[in-house]
Amino acid sequence: MTNQKQTKLGAQNTILSVGRVRRLSPDQLGINAPGQQSDQVDTSGLGEELRSAAVDAANGEEIAAAVLTSDETLHTGILVEGEGWGTHAVELAISKAVCDGAEEITGLAVYSEDGDSGLCGRCLQAIADYRDEDLTVQLIDGDDDTRGFEFDELYPTPWQS
Repeated sequence: MTNQKQTKLGAQNTILSVGRVRRLSPDQLGINAPGQQSDQVDTSGLGEELRSAAVDAANGEEIAAAVLTSDETLHTGILVEGEGWGTHAVELAISKAVCDGAEEITGLAVYSEDGDSGLCGRCLQAIADYRDEDLTVQLIDGDDDTRGFEFDELYPTPWQS
């Protein structure tokens, strides 16, 4: 292609030109703003059992997770770090559930001292692969304060093949 044709094509390229962007607020999208707590904390007996399992699994560890499966079985996991490898608490809890035959995760609680650690992209994708559509994720901090989030608030667009 000659320089003349490249210039002509480049001038017609509207993808790189300045355009208008419509910004929507979280309220307009019907979701909570990042960091904004929702009222999704499960106060049922199973919700309390799930939170207790996550806190108990921590037992001095930085991060722990507990998942509840559709058959009401609890599975826990902690952060495991080796030299050159590691498994996150959420991944481990989900892996244990799947190894035991679980097909769906109906509840998830993650404990971390600050209440914000413990969920990365890998963990969110693992949850997305096995979650119930109405899954609520409960984040627990060192003071036993719990915040609940609908999964879609945390990971609105999971990777799909």
